[in-house]
Formats: sequence, structure tokens, C-alpha cells
Amino acid sequence: MKAIIWDMDGTLTDTETWWVQNIFRLLEYWGVPDGRGRDAPWFSSATSETIRNYLASPDCRLDLTYEQCRTWCRNYIYTHTYAAGAPLKPHAMDSLKAAASLHVPMYLLSATEYQALHYTLDRLDMGRYFTFWESTCFQPLNKHHTALFERCAARMGVRTQECLLVEDSLYSMETGKKAGLTVWAVEDGKHWKDKDLILATADRYFTDHRLLAEALVEEYGQ
Repeated sequence: MKAIIWDMDGTLTDTETWWVQNIFRLLEYWGVPDGRGRDAPWFSSATSETIRNYLASPDCRLDLTYEQCRTWCRNYIYTHTYAAGAPLKPHAMDSLKAAASLHVPMYLLSATEYQALHYTLDRLDMGRYFTFWESTCFQPLNKHHTALFERCAARMGVRTQECLLVEDSLYSMETGKKAGLTVWAVEDGKHWKDKDLILATADRYFTDHRLLAEALVEEYGQ
């Protein structure tokens, strides 16, 4: 292994609760009581599913389309929530420090919007760990494209076969594997429905960043 590509949301930062509870900020903004909150039958572990469920439920008091709701939630979390500071997952800094001790280039590749990514790197002082960092939001190449991982590897001066990808999302893991990367999965609650497929796709699976930090040193340390 000569380089590492890291994801941010769900891998290093713990933003799951923010995303899934965003529907309540939307209702609050429009002056709609949220009723039973997380106990409501329309509440789900996924933001998109929660919005669809709410709009189709008898509780719905919004005269908005799904796309309007989704756009509002996305804009709110990027302009308000991330600006307040995204929390790191427990012991995520241990993983970054362990990876830094390997003295290989590291690339932060995130689907999070650029400004939110900048907020997080600045507030958590993570930028110093990465040789490159990039948002795929609104870009022609995203994590569905193997060409993106090939380009990232080339920028670090290595082949994809020499890269380790640390991720929480199944679709990115699948693309990474197709591109030839070694994939280590970090558990995140919002992907519980995909866990069996993630276990089948990833080369290793970690439930805790302390275990990931130890594995980085044990497997790749000198």
C-alpha cells in the first residue's frame, strides 16, 4: 500500500443523526408541528425515505414536492449544520494519526458539498493530514465512476492497485473494487440495510476506529 483515499461523512465524521433528523428542521421552518418526532411511523433511518413517507402520510401538512423538501434539507445542513461543526466519529483521529505514521500520501474524497467540506477540515484541523482533498458534489465524475479513483491515484503518483480506500458507503466500495483498490469498510448506522453486501465487498470491516488504527499500523507499518 502506497497511498490512502479517505471518505469523510460516515467514515471520519458522524453526521448520520443530522441527516435523518433534518426533516424536523424543515417542519419547524414552515411552522408545522412534528407530532411524534422519531416515533412517527413515517420516520426512517434515511432522509429521502423519511421525506417520501411523510409526504404520503396523514400527518403531512406541507404543500411541497419531494424535490423541494430534499433541496431545502440539503441546503440547510450544508449552510447551517456543517457551519456549526461536524463531530468526528469516536477515535477517528486515532485512525488519521496511525495513517499519518505510515508516511504515505492521503486523499480526502468526499461527496459532501465543497463549503461543508472546508468547514469540517478547518474546524477539526484535519486538513494537515491530507495531500489532496476534493468534493465530488456537482462534478462530472463521482464515486460511481472508476475514472475518479484512477485520477486520484495518479495525482498521488501511484496505481489504483497500490491504494487503500477507507469508506462507509457500499456504492463507493463497489466502484473502488472495480478500480482495483483495496477496500476497508467503516461501520455506519445509516447503512445497516447494506451490511451483508458491505461485508461481501470490503476486504476488511471495522466497527471501531481504534481497531482500524491498530490494523493500519499492524498491516502497513514498518
